[in-house]
Parts: sequence; C-alpha cells; structure tokens
Amino acid sequence: MAGAFFTGAASNAVGTLMGDYLVKPIDRRIRYLFRFHKLIEDLHQQQSYLKREQTRVEEDVKEAKLQIQTQVIEDYVDEWLTNVENALKDVQNLDSRVEGNKRCLHWCPNWCWRYQLGKEIEKKTVYISKLVEDSHFERIGHRAELPGLEFFTSKDILASKSSTAAFNKIMEALKDDKVNMTGAWGMGGVGKTTLVKEVGKKTKDLGCFRKVIEVVVSQKSIIENIQDKIADFLDLEFKKKTKEGRAGELWLRLENEEKVLIILDDMWNEVHLKEIGIPLNENGKGCKIILTTRVMKVCESMECQVIIPMNVLESDEAWALFRMKANLNERVSRDILEEAEKVSEECKGLPVAIVTLAAALKKTKTREGWEVARKKLESSRLVEIGNIGEEEKNAYLCIKMSYDYLKKETTKRCFLWCGLYPEDHSIEVEDLVRYAWCLELFGKADSIGEVRIQVLEAIDYLKDSCLLLEDGDGGRYGP
Repeated sequence: MAGAFFTGAASNAVGTLMGDYLVKPIDRRIRYLFRFHKLIEDLHQQQSYLKREQTRVEEDVKEAKLQIQTQVIEDYVDEWLTNVENALKDVQNLDSRVEGNKRCLHWCPNWCWRYQLGKEIEKKTVYISKLVEDSHFERIGHRAELPGLEFFTSKDILASKSSTAAFNKIMEALKDDKVNMTGAWGMGGVGKTTLVKEVGKKTKDLGCFRKVIEVVVSQKSIIENIQDKIADFLDLEFKKKTKEGRAGELWLRLENEEKVLIILDDMWNEVHLKEIGIPLNENGKGCKIILTTRVMKVCESMECQVIIPMNVLESDEAWALFRMKANLNERVSRDILEEAEKVSEECKGLPVAIVTLAAALKKTKTREGWEVARKKLESSRLVEIGNIGEEEKNAYLCIKMSYDYLKKETTKRCFLWCGLYPEDHSIEVEDLVRYAWCLELFGKADSIGEVRIQVLEAIDYLKDSCLLLEDGDGGRYGP
C-alpha cells in the first residue's frame, strides 16, 4: 500500500516535470511555427494599444507644459516615451522582415526563419504589453524651481538661470580683493540694470560697502553729467568750474572714502575713470566698479577683470513669466493658452518685452484676441533704428504693441510726454500736471485739479501696463 502510494507520487512528480520541461517548451516551439499569423495579430493589437497610450501621454505632457505648476516633465515619463518610440520602430522592422519573406511563407515555409522570428515577435509583444501597463503615471511633471531665488528680494527681478548665475559671479567678484572692475554685458532688455541694482541693494544690506552709487552713463557719456551724479550721492559741492578741476575734487573725496561701490549702467563706449575722478580700490581705499553694456568690447576696453554675459530667458522661464504677468491661470482654456504661448515666443526671451506685452494683453479673454495679437507681432516692421540690432528689435516691437493696446488717448499722450524726458530720469508727478495743464494735453479742463486726476489715472494705467516704473521715491516715476 505504502509502495503503491510512493510509486503514484513519484509518477505524478515525473509527469509534472515532463510537462514543465518537455511538453510546455515543445508547445511553445510549435506555436512559433504553426500559429505564426496569430502572433503577428497579437503584436499589432498591442501596437495599436501602445499608440493610443502614447498619444494620451503626449497630450498630458503638452498640457503639463502649458501649466505654471508643472513645467518640468518627470524623467520617468520622458524615458517611457523614448522606450515607446523605440518599441514602435522595432515593430516596423519586424513587419518589414515579415513582408520580405512573404513569397515563401505560404508555399514553402522556411521553418528556421519562422521559428526565430516568431520567438522575437512574441518577446516584443510581451514588452509592448508591459509598456501599455506602465503608461498610467501618478504625476506627469512638477513645478520648476528657479535656482537662487533666495538671493533676490526685489519684486522686479526674475530669478532666471542666467540672472542667478550672473548675480553669483558678480557677488564673488566683489569679494575678491584682486578684482576692481566687473562688467556685465547683454542685449537691451535682458535685465542688466535690474540685476546690478539688486546687487547694489544686497551688498549695502550685507554691509559689504558703505556707499553704493548708481550712475546711468548712456550713449553720450558726458563726463560732467557723470561727475554731477556721483557728487549728488556724496553730497559734494564742486568748487572748481572745469572738468579737470572737478575730477580732482571727486578723486580726493573718493580716495578717502572706505568701501565704495560705483555702478556705471548702460555704457556704450569706453570712458576714462581718471577724467571722471574715480580712483580704483587700493588697500581698502578707493572704489570698486560694476559696469553694464550691450557690447562686450566695452568691457574689454575698460579692462574688466571679470566679464559676465547675460542671456535671454530659457523657453520655460519666458513662458512662466508671460503667464504670470498676463494672468493666465489654470482656469484659462487650453486653446487660449496655446495661442498665448505663440505670442510669448515672439518676445524671444527678453524680459522687458515679455513683461510689457503680457501686461498689455492680460485682459484678452478669447482665442481670437490672442490670435490677432500674434499676427500683429508677426507682421510688424520697424524702420531702421541706429545702434539697435535685429534681436533687440523684438523688445521695441513688443513695447510699441503695448502702447497700441492703450485704450485712452490721454494715457498715450502721457506716455509720449514721459518719453521726452532724458533716459532714466525721475519724473515729478506735479511737473507732468503743470505741463498737461499749460499745453492742454488732455484737452481743456476747468481746473488744474481736474488735470491732476487725469494725470494720476494715466500714471496708474501705465504702471499696470509695465510702461512706467515707480522710482521708489513717492511722487516720482521713470519710463
């Protein structure tokens, strides 16, 4: 009885082993040979499933890129899409091999070829099936964290990769005792002025310098004007009349000052510091200089020890800034976002163009409205402007379009009047009121108080449109 039991158990075990090691492999090999067409059908079915999932995931990725919160696509999503693309190419290769051998497939089958290809097809079908199964991601992307955000305290500066890198390099240069002159260069509207102002504010807050003097040099580079601006910061009254005499007075004053940083903004040509009266830092006395320019040769001619390029925003940074300034939140429909992104691309990554144009278009609520704006930008042309390169014309086009979108003529007149002031000039509101009253810029008014109301209304609208900036001192503005 016991012998019969062990014999039966042994025979069952042998039978199971025979099934696992002989019958199943034989069945699989027979399937490769005689169910070849079924294997191809299964492959094509999984291929269609995979294409469907590929389309869905690509749409999800596209949608995610349109959202401020999800600008960076997860690595595993990108990896999945790459694997899908490769798998679909493999299917095409397998189909080509099948087609190439069709002439002998029915009448004179090549059994070795059929076996090998069938095995490959089944393996690829299983792999594609796994890709389909893995296509449901919990998260497509995440919000992009802009680097170095903690360094920037001003609401006017965007902590982009380029501005963060430039900020850090300038701060390092200022700490280096061997570096007296640092230059930042880049095209107009890229954010050089905003950056160096933030550097000046930060260094003063940290106590790195006792005095931070900001001077706009501009194209004309008039020495006397630069001297006057520096003297104002120092509360220095010149006793000499000549340029050379004033330079001597300024030199003596600055040489006795400790920890002075001078920012020479918007330089177009080389200027000689001795002619102005600026001594460079030696043994803790004198000045350190930061200059900004559109031309790298200016940095070289000024013998800057550190030269820092500033680039335009990257595409994701530019789109994030545009969306923020145009109030394009998650509730905005996808077709509007797609058209708005095309408008954003016309700004070519220039912050000044993005901010002004987005502010002008933030009340546009239809896809057609955004489409009109895009076509206007694409068809716009500028007459030749001296010293303005092709890339910088985008900023002027965007600002002109922002001006065109101003609804009230009174606001346009106020903007044009502000444009008559010198570059970076602080404009007194009361001066605008008096000019508007005397010249009847807003038409005839019963009183100067009525004109003041219209001027203040125009200023508020221009500020909201990012065409006028508050100077920080109450009642002063700058174009």
